[in-house]
Amino acid sequence: MFAPDVIREAAAGGTAGSAVRRRLITIVTIAAVTAYLAVWIVAITQIPPNGHGPSGSGPGDTQQYIRAANRLAADQPLYGHGGSTGPFYAIGDYLSPPLLAVMFRAVLLIPGNSAYVWWAVAILFEASALLALVMRVPLIASLAIAVLGLSIAMAMWQGNVDCLVLPGMLLTWYWLRERRDSKAAMLLGLLVSLKLTPLVFVWWLIVTGRWRAAALALATSVVLAIVAMVGSEPLIFYYFAGVTTANVTDPSSAFGSSGFAYAVGLPAFVVTWLPRLILLGGFAAIWIGRRRPGVAWAIGASMMWLASPVASIHTPALLLVGLAPLAWPMHDVEHPASSDTGSEAGSQLRAKRAEVVG
Repeated sequence: MFAPDVIREAAAGGTAGSAVRRRLITIVTIAAVTAYLAVWIVAITQIPPNGHGPSGSGPGDTQQYIRAANRLAADQPLYGHGGSTGPFYAIGDYLSPPLLAVMFRAVLLIPGNSAYVWWAVAILFEASALLALVMRVPLIASLAIAVLGLSIAMAMWQGNVDCLVLPGMLLTWYWLRERRDSKAAMLLGLLVSLKLTPLVFVWWLIVTGRWRAAALALATSVVLAIVAMVGSEPLIFYYFAGVTTANVTDPSSAFGSSGFAYAVGLPAFVVTWLPRLILLGGFAAIWIGRRRPGVAWAIGASMMWLASPVASIHTPALLLVGLAPLAWPMHDVEHPASSDTGSEAGSQLRAKRAEVVG
Protein backbone atom coordinates (compact mmCIF):
# COMPACT_ATOMS: atom_id res chain seq x y z
CA MET A 1 0.00 0.00 0.00
CA PHE A 2 3.04 2.27 -0.03
CA ALA A 3 1.84 5.19 -2.15
CA PRO A 4 2.85 5.12 -5.84
CA ASP A 5 3.61 8.85 -5.80
CA VAL A 6 6.27 8.22 -3.16
CA ILE A 7 7.90 5.60 -5.36
CA ARG A 8 7.70 7.84 -8.41
CA GLU A 9 9.28 10.74 -6.58
CA ALA A 10 12.02 8.44 -5.35
CA ALA A 11 13.11 7.88 -8.94
CA ALA A 12 12.85 11.53 -10.02
CA GLY A 13 15.16 14.52 -9.89
CA GLY A 14 18.76 15.39 -10.67
CA THR A 15 20.67 16.58 -13.74
CA ALA A 16 20.64 14.69 -17.02
CA GLY A 17 24.41 14.20 -16.96
CA SER A 18 24.42 12.15 -13.77
CA ALA A 19 21.02 10.47 -14.22
CA VAL A 20 22.41 7.31 -15.82
CA ARG A 21 25.08 6.91 -13.16
CA ARG A 22 22.61 7.39 -10.34
CA ARG A 23 20.20 4.95 -11.95
CA LEU A 24 22.95 2.35 -12.25
CA ILE A 25 24.01 2.85 -8.64
CA THR A 26 20.39 2.49 -7.52
CA ILE A 27 19.90 -0.72 -9.51
CA VAL A 28 23.10 -2.26 -8.16
CA THR A 29 22.18 -1.21 -4.61
CA ILE A 30 18.69 -2.71 -4.87
CA ALA A 31 20.14 -5.96 -6.22
CA ALA A 32 22.73 -6.11 -3.43
CA VAL A 33 20.13 -5.39 -0.71
CA THR A 34 17.80 -8.03 -2.16
CA ALA A 35 20.54 -10.64 -2.23
CA TYR A 36 21.65 -9.73 1.29
CA LEU A 37 18.15 -10.11 2.76
CA ALA A 38 17.62 -13.31 0.79
CA VAL A 39 20.69 -14.82 2.44
CA TRP A 40 19.32 -13.90 5.87
CA ILE A 41 15.92 -15.38 5.08
CA VAL A 42 17.46 -18.62 3.83
CA ALA A 43 19.53 -18.81 7.02
CA ILE A 44 16.43 -18.20 9.16
CA THR A 45 14.57 -21.06 7.49
CA GLN A 46 17.21 -23.42 8.86
CA ILE A 47 16.25 -22.65 12.46
CA PRO A 48 14.67 -25.77 14.01
CA PRO A 49 10.97 -25.48 14.88
CA ASN A 50 10.37 -24.37 18.46
CA GLY A 51 6.67 -23.64 18.59
CA HIS A 52 7.13 -19.92 18.13
CA GLY A 53 9.67 -19.79 15.30
CA PRO A 54 9.27 -19.40 11.56
CA SER A 55 9.81 -23.05 10.71
CA GLY A 56 7.44 -25.95 10.96
CA SER A 57 3.93 -24.60 10.40
CA GLY A 58 4.39 -21.55 8.20
CA PRO A 59 5.16 -17.97 9.24
CA GLY A 60 5.26 -17.97 13.04
CA ASP A 61 3.71 -14.61 13.89
CA THR A 62 1.11 -15.05 11.16
CA GLN A 63 0.10 -18.35 12.76
CA GLN A 64 -0.24 -16.55 16.10
CA TYR A 65 -2.56 -13.99 14.57
CA ILE A 66 -4.66 -16.76 13.05
CA ARG A 67 -4.89 -18.64 16.36
CA ALA A 68 -5.96 -15.40 18.03
CA ALA A 69 -8.70 -14.85 15.43
CA ASN A 70 -9.90 -18.43 15.86
CA ARG A 71 -10.15 -17.92 19.61
CA LEU A 72 -12.33 -14.85 19.08
CA ALA A 73 -14.52 -16.79 16.67
CA ALA A 74 -14.92 -19.52 19.30
CA ASP A 75 -15.70 -16.99 22.08
CA GLN A 76 -12.51 -17.92 23.93
CA PRO A 77 -10.24 -15.45 25.80
CA LEU A 78 -7.86 -13.68 23.44
CA TYR A 79 -4.89 -13.31 25.78
CA GLY A 80 -2.97 -15.65 28.07
CA HIS A 81 -2.63 -18.72 25.84
CA GLY A 82 0.57 -20.67 25.28
CA GLY A 83 4.12 -20.05 26.44
CA SER A 84 5.20 -19.81 30.04
CA THR A 85 5.93 -17.09 32.54
CA GLY A 86 9.69 -17.60 32.55
CA PRO A 87 12.10 -15.01 31.15
CA PHE A 88 12.47 -15.07 27.36
CA TYR A 89 9.37 -17.19 26.86
CA ALA A 90 6.17 -15.63 25.59
CA ILE A 91 3.63 -14.98 28.31
CA GLY A 92 1.00 -15.62 25.66
CA ASP A 93 1.33 -16.45 22.02
CA TYR A 94 -0.58 -13.27 21.14
CA LEU A 95 0.67 -9.96 22.54
CA SER A 96 -0.54 -7.48 19.91
CA PRO A 97 -3.46 -5.05 20.29
CA PRO A 98 -6.89 -6.70 19.90
CA LEU A 99 -7.77 -4.95 16.63
CA LEU A 100 -5.25 -7.09 14.74
CA ALA A 101 -6.97 -10.28 15.89
CA VAL A 102 -10.35 -8.83 14.97
CA MET A 103 -9.02 -7.97 11.50
CA PHE A 104 -7.70 -11.49 11.10
CA ARG A 105 -11.21 -12.85 11.42
CA ALA A 106 -11.72 -11.27 7.99
CA VAL A 107 -8.39 -12.64 6.75
CA LEU A 108 -9.60 -16.14 7.56
CA LEU A 109 -12.45 -15.67 5.10
CA ILE A 110 -9.98 -15.52 2.20
CA PRO A 111 -10.28 -18.74 0.14
CA GLY A 112 -7.28 -21.06 0.27
CA ASN A 113 -4.40 -20.70 2.71
CA SER A 114 -5.09 -17.29 4.23
CA ALA A 115 -1.88 -17.44 6.27
CA TYR A 116 0.24 -17.24 3.17
CA VAL A 117 -1.94 -14.53 1.65
CA TRP A 118 -1.22 -12.32 4.65
CA TRP A 119 2.43 -13.37 4.60
CA ALA A 120 2.78 -12.34 0.95
CA VAL A 121 1.10 -9.00 1.62
CA ALA A 122 3.39 -8.35 4.61
CA ILE A 123 6.50 -9.06 2.54
CA LEU A 124 5.22 -6.80 -0.25
CA PHE A 125 4.64 -3.93 2.18
CA GLU A 126 8.06 -4.28 3.79
CA ALA A 127 9.80 -4.61 0.43
CA SER A 128 8.06 -1.48 -0.89
CA ALA A 129 9.30 0.52 2.09
CA LEU A 130 12.86 -0.75 1.67
CA LEU A 131 12.74 0.00 -2.05
CA ALA A 132 11.57 3.57 -1.47
CA LEU A 133 14.34 4.22 1.08
CA VAL A 134 17.05 2.74 -1.12
CA MET A 135 15.89 4.80 -4.11
CA ARG A 136 15.90 8.01 -2.08
CA VAL A 137 19.03 7.60 0.05
CA PRO A 138 20.93 4.60 -1.40
CA LEU A 139 24.07 4.74 0.73
CA ILE A 140 22.48 5.50 4.10
CA ALA A 141 19.59 3.08 3.55
CA SER A 142 21.94 0.31 2.43
CA LEU A 143 24.13 0.73 5.49
CA ALA A 144 21.10 0.70 7.77
CA ILE A 145 19.70 -2.40 6.07
CA ALA A 146 23.09 -4.10 6.37
CA VAL A 147 23.11 -3.50 10.12
CA LEU A 148 19.45 -4.43 10.60
CA GLY A 149 19.41 -7.28 8.08
CA LEU A 150 18.54 -10.03 10.55
CA SER A 151 15.69 -8.03 12.08
CA ILE A 152 14.26 -7.10 8.68
CA ALA A 153 14.48 -10.64 7.34
CA MET A 154 12.91 -12.07 10.50
CA ALA A 155 9.99 -9.62 10.31
CA MET A 156 9.38 -10.62 6.69
CA TRP A 157 9.75 -14.34 7.30
CA GLN A 158 7.45 -14.25 10.32
CA GLY A 159 4.82 -12.12 8.58
CA ASN A 160 4.92 -9.75 11.54
CA VAL A 161 2.68 -6.70 11.64
CA ASP A 162 5.83 -4.55 11.72
CA CYS A 163 5.94 -5.13 7.96
CA LEU A 164 2.88 -2.89 7.74
CA VAL A 165 4.03 -0.44 10.40
CA LEU A 166 7.29 0.49 8.62
CA PRO A 167 5.75 1.58 5.30
CA GLY A 168 2.81 3.06 7.19
CA MET A 169 5.08 5.32 9.24
CA LEU A 170 7.09 6.32 6.16
CA LEU A 171 3.86 7.26 4.42
CA THR A 172 2.73 9.17 7.52
CA TRP A 173 5.89 11.28 7.37
CA TYR A 174 5.51 11.77 3.62
CA TRP A 175 1.94 13.02 4.01
CA LEU A 176 3.03 15.37 6.79
CA ARG A 177 5.74 16.65 4.51
CA GLU A 178 3.16 17.26 1.77
CA ARG A 179 0.90 19.02 4.30
CA ARG A 180 -1.76 16.33 4.22
CA ASP A 181 -2.03 16.23 7.98
CA SER A 182 -5.52 14.74 8.14
CA LYS A 183 -4.52 11.69 6.09
CA ALA A 184 -1.34 11.30 8.11
CA ALA A 185 -3.24 11.55 11.40
CA MET A 186 -5.82 8.92 10.46
CA LEU A 187 -3.11 6.56 9.24
CA LEU A 188 -1.18 7.07 12.47
CA GLY A 189 -4.32 6.29 14.45
CA LEU A 190 -4.69 3.03 12.53
CA LEU A 191 -1.05 2.08 13.14
CA VAL A 192 -1.41 2.79 16.88
CA SER A 193 -4.39 0.41 16.89
CA LEU A 194 -2.29 -2.34 15.29
CA LYS A 195 0.90 -1.76 17.28
CA LEU A 196 1.00 0.38 20.39
CA THR A 197 4.43 2.02 19.98
CA PRO A 198 3.56 4.48 17.14
CA LEU A 199 1.61 6.31 19.84
CA VAL A 200 4.82 8.21 20.59
CA PHE A 201 4.36 10.12 17.34
CA VAL A 202 1.16 11.66 18.66
CA TRP A 203 3.45 13.47 21.09
CA TRP A 204 5.59 14.46 18.10
CA LEU A 205 2.51 15.98 16.45
CA ILE A 206 1.73 17.94 19.60
CA VAL A 207 5.18 19.41 20.16
CA THR A 208 5.60 20.35 16.49
CA GLY A 209 2.38 22.33 16.57
CA ARG A 210 0.05 19.93 14.79
CA TRP A 211 -2.58 19.91 17.51
CA ARG A 212 -5.54 19.07 15.31
CA ALA A 213 -3.64 16.22 13.67
CA ALA A 214 -2.81 14.83 17.11
CA ALA A 215 -6.47 15.05 18.14
CA LEU A 216 -7.55 13.35 14.91
CA ALA A 217 -5.03 10.55 15.41
CA LEU A 218 -6.30 9.93 18.94
CA ALA A 219 -9.91 10.08 17.78
CA THR A 220 -9.18 7.53 15.07
CA SER A 221 -7.58 5.24 17.66
CA VAL A 222 -10.60 5.58 19.94
CA VAL A 223 -13.01 4.69 17.13
CA LEU A 224 -10.89 1.65 16.23
CA ALA A 225 -10.69 0.67 19.90
CA ILE A 226 -14.50 0.58 19.95
CA VAL A 227 -14.43 -1.59 16.84
CA ALA A 228 -12.00 -3.92 18.61
CA MET A 229 -14.23 -4.15 21.67
CA VAL A 230 -17.29 -4.89 19.55
CA GLY A 231 -15.34 -7.60 17.74
CA SER A 232 -14.04 -9.17 20.96
CA GLU A 233 -15.34 -8.15 24.41
CA PRO A 234 -15.86 -4.92 26.38
CA LEU A 235 -12.93 -5.53 28.77
CA ILE A 236 -10.45 -6.57 26.10
CA PHE A 237 -8.11 -3.62 26.68
CA TYR A 238 -7.95 -4.44 30.37
CA TYR A 239 -6.57 -7.86 29.47
CA PHE A 240 -4.29 -6.35 26.81
CA ALA A 241 -2.82 -3.98 29.40
CA GLY A 242 -2.29 -6.95 31.72
CA VAL A 243 -0.23 -9.04 29.29
CA THR A 244 1.68 -5.95 28.14
CA THR A 245 2.80 -4.93 31.63
CA ALA A 246 3.49 -8.56 32.54
CA ASN A 247 5.81 -8.79 29.55
CA VAL A 248 7.85 -5.87 30.87
CA THR A 249 8.30 -7.55 34.25
CA ASP A 250 8.87 -10.97 32.70
CA PRO A 251 10.28 -10.18 29.22
CA SER A 252 9.59 -12.53 26.35
CA SER A 253 12.94 -11.88 24.63
CA ALA A 254 16.33 -10.29 25.25
CA PHE A 255 15.94 -7.87 22.34
CA GLY A 256 14.08 -5.15 24.22
CA SER A 257 15.41 -2.87 26.92
CA SER A 258 13.80 -4.83 29.77
CA GLY A 259 14.95 -8.16 28.30
CA PHE A 260 18.49 -6.87 27.88
CA ALA A 261 18.50 -5.59 31.47
CA TYR A 262 17.42 -9.03 32.66
CA ALA A 263 19.99 -10.79 30.46
CA VAL A 264 22.89 -8.83 31.92
CA GLY A 265 21.70 -9.47 35.48
CA LEU A 266 20.40 -6.05 36.48
CA PRO A 267 18.01 -5.85 39.47
CA ALA A 268 14.32 -6.58 38.96
CA PHE A 269 13.27 -2.96 39.49
CA VAL A 270 15.61 -1.90 36.68
CA VAL A 271 14.11 -4.54 34.38
CA THR A 272 10.64 -3.22 35.16
CA TRP A 273 11.35 0.50 35.00
CA LEU A 274 13.95 0.79 32.25
CA PRO A 275 11.45 0.95 29.32
CA ARG A 276 9.39 3.53 31.20
CA LEU A 277 12.42 5.69 31.92
CA ILE A 278 13.46 5.46 28.29
CA LEU A 279 9.94 6.50 27.31
CA LEU A 280 10.02 9.54 29.58
CA GLY A 281 13.50 10.47 28.39
CA GLY A 282 12.40 10.07 24.79
CA PHE A 283 9.42 12.36 25.33
CA ALA A 284 11.75 14.97 26.79
CA ALA A 285 14.21 14.59 23.91
CA ILE A 286 11.42 14.98 21.34
CA TRP A 287 10.26 18.15 23.08
CA ILE A 288 13.81 19.54 23.16
CA GLY A 289 14.25 18.78 19.46
CA ARG A 290 10.81 20.00 18.45
CA ARG A 291 12.22 22.81 16.27
CA ARG A 292 14.10 20.21 14.27
CA PRO A 293 11.21 17.90 13.34
CA GLY A 294 13.41 15.37 11.51
CA VAL A 295 15.63 14.86 14.53
CA ALA A 296 12.63 14.57 16.83
CA TRP A 297 11.07 12.06 14.41
CA ALA A 298 14.21 9.92 14.47
CA ILE A 299 14.14 9.94 18.27
CA GLY A 300 10.55 8.73 18.13
CA ALA A 301 11.59 5.93 15.77
CA SER A 302 14.22 4.73 18.24
CA MET A 303 11.63 4.70 21.01
CA MET A 304 9.49 2.26 19.02
CA TRP A 305 12.19 -0.27 19.87
CA LEU A 306 13.95 0.91 23.02
CA ALA A 307 10.79 1.87 24.92
CA SER A 308 8.62 -0.94 23.60
CA PRO A 309 7.00 -3.08 26.30
CA VAL A 310 7.01 -6.04 23.90
CA ALA A 311 10.14 -6.27 21.73
CA SER A 312 11.54 -9.14 19.75
CA ILE A 313 14.33 -9.84 17.30
CA HIS A 314 12.44 -8.12 14.47
CA THR A 315 11.64 -4.92 16.40
CA PRO A 316 14.95 -3.08 15.67
CA ALA A 317 13.93 -3.00 11.99
CA LEU A 318 11.55 -0.18 12.92
CA LEU A 319 14.61 2.06 13.33
CA LEU A 320 14.32 2.50 9.55
CA VAL A 321 11.36 4.80 10.28
CA GLY A 322 13.98 7.31 11.41
CA LEU A 323 15.34 7.58 7.85
CA ALA A 324 12.13 9.18 6.58
CA PRO A 325 13.31 12.78 7.21
CA LEU A 326 16.48 12.09 5.22
CA ALA A 327 14.62 10.41 2.37
CA TRP A 328 11.89 13.06 2.18
CA PRO A 329 13.11 16.29 3.83
CA MET A 330 10.45 18.67 5.04
CA HIS A 331 9.74 21.47 2.58
CA ASP A 332 9.98 23.98 5.41
CA VAL A 333 11.68 24.03 8.77
CA GLU A 334 9.38 26.61 10.34
CA HIS A 335 7.74 25.73 13.63
CA PRO A 336 4.97 24.90 13.92
CA ALA A 337 4.20 23.52 10.46
CA SER A 338 0.69 22.54 9.53
CA SER A 339 -1.56 22.17 6.56
CA ASP A 340 -4.99 20.76 6.07
CA THR A 341 -5.51 20.65 9.82
CA GLY A 342 -6.12 24.38 9.51
CA SER A 343 -3.75 25.76 12.15
CA GLU A 344 -3.45 29.52 12.34
CA ALA A 345 0.34 29.35 12.00
CA GLY A 346 0.07 27.29 8.84
CA SER A 347 -2.45 29.73 7.34
CA GLN A 348 -0.18 32.68 8.09
CA LEU A 349 2.76 30.89 6.48
CA ARG A 350 0.78 30.20 3.30
CA ALA A 351 -0.40 33.83 3.21
CA LYS A 352 3.19 35.08 3.39
CA ARG A 353 4.16 32.78 0.53
CA ALA A 354 1.26 34.07 -1.56
CA GLU A 355 2.47 37.65 -0.98
CA VAL A 356 5.96 36.73 -2.11
CA VAL A 357 4.69 34.96 -5.21
CA GLY A 358 2.35 37.84 -6.00
